[in-house]
Amino acid sequence: MRHLISGNKLNRTKSHRKALLMNMANSLFQHESIKTTDTKAMTLKRVADRLITLAKKKDLHSMRLVFAFLRDKVIVKKLFSDIGDRYVSINGGYTRVLKIGRRKGDAAPMAIIELTQKREPEEKAKKEPKEQPKKEAKEKPKKETKEKAKKEPKAKVKKEAKAKPEGEATEKPKRARKTKPKEENKGKSNEEA
Repeated sequence: MRHLISGNKLNRTKSHRKALLMNMANSLFQHESIKTTDTKAMTLKRVADRLITLAKKKDLHSMRLVFAFLRDKVIVKKLFSDIGDRYVSINGGYTRVLKIGRRKGDAAPMAIIELTQKREPEEKAKKEPKEQPKKEAKEKPKKETKEKAKKEPKAKVKKEAKAKPEGEATEKPKRARKTKPKEENKGKSNEEA
C-alpha cells in the first residue's frame, strides 16, 4: 500500500526527474503556459508553486534557492521581478492545470499548465498598433502593380511573356558525359599492348 508516499516518479531516475522538472519549470516561467502530459503537469504544479512562493519573499537566500533549482539567471530575474509581484496578495493557487483530452499518437492524457495571473493587457495593446502599419505598407505595392498593368498595353505584356521562355533557353545546358563504349576501349588496349 502507498501510505504516506507522496510524489510521482514519472518512470525516471532521481537525476532525470530533477532535470525534467527544471526544464519544464523554466519553460513555464518563460512562456507562462505549456502543454504536457497530465501527470507531468500535476507534478510540475507542486514545484512551480513552491518556486513562486520563494520569489514572493524577495530576499537573497530565496533567490539562491530558486537559482540552485532553475540554473537560469534570466528566468530567475523574471520570476523575482515580474511573476512574484503579481502574486503578492495571493496565498497559493499560482498555477492551474486544464485537461485537454488525449494525444493522437499514444492516447496519453494531455493538459495545459499555466499561470493564473496573466500579464497586463497594456503591453499587448502597445504591440498591436505596430503590426497594423506593416500590413498597410505591404498592401500599397500590390495596388501599384495592378495600376501599372492596367496602364501598359496588352501587346507589351504578351512580349514579356514570350521573352521569359527565351531567357530560360539561354541558360547553360548540362554537360553530357563523354564515354566510349567498353568494347572499343578493350580493343584499343589489346592493340596497344
